[in-house]
Amino acid sequence: MPLFGPPNIAALEAKRDTQGLIKALAYKDPVVRIAAADALAPLRDPLAVEPLVALLKDENAGVRRAAVGALSARGGFRVVDPLVGALSDPDPDVRVAANTAVYRRLMTDPDQDARRATAVALGKIRDINGVEPLVRAVSDADEGVSLAAIRALQAIGDVRAVLPLVVTQAREQARQRSGGRSSLAIERAASGALDALCGPTAIEALEGGLGHDDFDVREIAVKRLSRIRVPAAATPLEVALGDKEASIRRTAARGLADIGWKPTGSETGAVYWGALREWRKCAECGAPAVPILVDAFDTADEAGRAEIVAGLVGLGWEPEGKSALAAGVWAARGDLDKVVEMGDGAIGPLRTAAKEAPHWRDRLAAARALEGLGQTPAAPFENVDLASQALTILDTPVDGDSGGSDKRAAIDAFAASQDLIKPEDGDSLELCGCGYPLSRLDSAGGRHALTALLGYEGEGPERAYVCPACGTPRPE
Repeated sequence: MPLFGPPNIAALEAKRDTQGLIKALAYKDPVVRIAAADALAPLRDPLAVEPLVALLKDENAGVRRAAVGALSARGGFRVVDPLVGALSDPDPDVRVAANTAVYRRLMTDPDQDARRATAVALGKIRDINGVEPLVRAVSDADEGVSLAAIRALQAIGDVRAVLPLVVTQAREQARQRSGGRSSLAIERAASGALDALCGPTAIEALEGGLGHDDFDVREIAVKRLSRIRVPAAATPLEVALGDKEASIRRTAARGLADIGWKPTGSETGAVYWGALREWRKCAECGAPAVPILVDAFDTADEAGRAEIVAGLVGLGWEPEGKSALAAGVWAARGDLDKVVEMGDGAIGPLRTAAKEAPHWRDRLAAARALEGLGQTPAAPFENVDLASQALTILDTPVDGDSGGSDKRAAIDAFAASQDLIKPEDGDSLELCGCGYPLSRLDSAGGRHALTALLGYEGEGPERAYVCPACGTPRPE
């Protein structure tokens, strides 16, 4: 190198003389400093890092830009903070170079420590330009990088991160269920970031998750939307009412209910009330409720099934084929012959009808049908056979003017033959207003309920007897 002339950068570069090039970084002419920085870039000498970092404060913007390029080419953990700092350089060209260095180079650096440090640094400065590269870094192969990226996105607070974080949380949940490689730390970090980001401004971003192919993504999106209790959330939640998964429809409906939303049409109303498992209100919406009620029957609890059956009966639904639902509807309509045709599938509906049918004649008929299927007669009858015989006598028509007395004689004879009364001891029958036998009256005028012929409700001392023919309570 000549004693008084400028350094020959080309010669130094050809000889790969990093020491000479590092010295040239301090030369007074900015053109030389730029050339020296450019020459050092491909050499990636670790000794050049500190001198190049010092150039980031150079008064000449071209020199600073060249330093950014050289440090970017070097990469690694040591250059992260200086290059992130250059993102706020006063010169736009330097900032552009720094953007490229940080977001394209450092965020994909082979060194995982460099990638992690870059994500952490971007979270500290909260630069919205870092959202997209940070979103990509969430899927980094290194868990530490992923966690740093998620936390940085949370710190930046841009809603563009919402849907990617939903997808990340869904992916980890699915992996945990399948027993595959998953990270509880990443799942929790994504959930925590979503807690911070999912306010009213995130509604549009979450709406984008409602049409996703993955169930977990849709479920997380609708759950997040349901917690944003503002009117603007109603539109996407109403869209979610049409999801194919019942759990998502239910979450959407609950979110709508919390907002105070009310369905405006019968079809939407049927879906809404069905999602909330309000089967009676669903049925009140008319014909659109039928397929919803039918589809819900198999997964409903006992009380829900009863409400579904009542709703379908009220809507005039005609069952087809053999199923528990069909049996329940036929039983509720009193067509027990069709119920019995269902075989074993009839047992549950018949037991329900024997306990809950509005007319006691239907309860008795259901209990008889259970006996015919070889089942133990269900409450509310102590002796189904005797009650059925008494009702048959009452219902059998008689001819002539003396029909009433003949029927009374037949009932008296039946009661005596079954030892329900003993006429020789002065017993007689007390009949209901409909003509069905209720009580044995002894010779002293005492009244004794004919419990073997009656229906009953309640248990123990609370048991109350009724006439199976007309449902009239037995007088005390």
